[in-house]
This record gives sequence, C-alpha cells and structure tokens, in this order.
Amino acid sequence: MHIDLSTLLLQAVNLLVLLVLLRWLLYRPLQSVIAARRALVAKELADASDKAAQAQQAASALASQQQTLETEQARLLDAARRDAAAEREQLLASARLEAKAQLDAARAQLASERQQAASRLFDEASGLAVDLAGRMLTLTPVDDSTFIDSLLAQVAATPEAQRAQWFAPGSARNVELCTARALAPAAQDALRTRLQALLGNSVALTCTHDSALIAGAELRFTLGTLALHWARTLQEARQALAPVAQEAA
Repeated sequence: MHIDLSTLLLQAVNLLVLLVLLRWLLYRPLQSVIAARRALVAKELADASDKAAQAQQAASALASQQQTLETEQARLLDAARRDAAAEREQLLASARLEAKAQLDAARAQLASERQQAASRLFDEASGLAVDLAGRMLTLTPVDDSTFIDSLLAQVAATPEAQRAQWFAPGSARNVELCTARALAPAAQDALRTRLQALLGNSVALTCTHDSALIAGAELRFTLGTLALHWARTLQEARQALAPVAQEAA
C-alpha cells in the first residue's frame, strides 16, 4: 500500500482547519450557552435557596405567631374561666344571702303571726273567762254592805293628810257613793252619818247605783276614788292576764 504524504498532510491540515472552525463556530458558542445555562441554574438555585430560607423564616415566624396565639388563647381562656368561676361564686353567694334573708323574713313573719294569734287566742280566752265569771257573779246576788263596810274601814285607815287631798281646796266636800244595787233611804242615812263621822259634818253624801259594778261600791271624791266591787276586780284580773298572754305567745 502506497501512502501519499502530501495527501495525508492535506487531510491533516483540513482536519486542523475543521477543528479550528468547530472551535470558533460551535464549541465557543456552546461553551457560552453552557456557561450561561450554568449561571442561570446557579442563579435559580441561589434564588430557590433564598426562597427556601425565606420560606423557612416565614414558617418559623408563623410557628412563633401560632405559639404566641395559642399561648394568648390559653391565657384568655384561663382568664375567662376564672372570671366565670368568680361570677358564678358571686351569684351563688348573692343567691344564698337572698334566700337566707327571705327565709329569715318568713320565719320572723311566721313567729310574729304565731305570737299575734296566740296572744289573740289567749286574750279572747281570758276575756271569755272574765265575762263568764262576771255573768256568774251577776247571777249570784251579793250584799253590797260588806263592800261598803270595807270601804269605810279603808277611809278610817287613811291618814288625815291624805284624806284632805281627796277634795279640791275651797270647794264643797261632796262625796258620791255608787253601789251595784240601790240602797234604801234608811241605809243611805246611816251611811251618811258614818261618813260624816270620819270626814266631818261638812261632807255631803249622794247615793247612786250602777248594775255594771256587779257587786260592791265606789266612793267618788272630787279628786279621787276608792273602789271595791266585782267589776273592778274582774278588770284587774283581765289586765293581769295580759302579760301572761304575751309570755305564752
């Protein structure tokens, strides 16, 4: 086989020219495109990294805000629970006080009504007993002379200075004797004589009668009265029973 060196050299030169042309026409633009692409990819990677960092920061910020919101929410809920519990306790305390006040008022009213009812009942019973006693005494005639003798004995036992107080100074010494039953004229004269012997001849006696006395008599002076009769005794008994009625209530 015969190799032509000139042809070989020419082909080598052609190859070299082709490589140069490829370098200038294809490789360098390709390198530029690759470099530009790499730069773009690097820039996109950097941007992506920045965005990822920003996203991470945003996520961290959101997580922090969420934690803050959860903490604040928990605090608000706890405060609301405490306020609700305090308000509930206050309402319960107020309700207890109001219920106690109403119960105390009801008890006081019940006690008052019970006391009033017992007092009325006892008063009615005592009044009925006194009235019944008065009726029984009315149906049982009693001589008024015994009461009159006791009154005159009381006059005799009264000191002179106290007797003088029964009459107004400078006025007539009038005395009224009121009995449950009318006295006979002779009995009136005898009593006038006895009374003048005790108080002086200037005493003028007037005799009257009143069945409301039931039995007994009253000596009525200008400034005083001496009484001894069943009506007065029954009235005193009624008054004496009034405190007993209150204690019983």
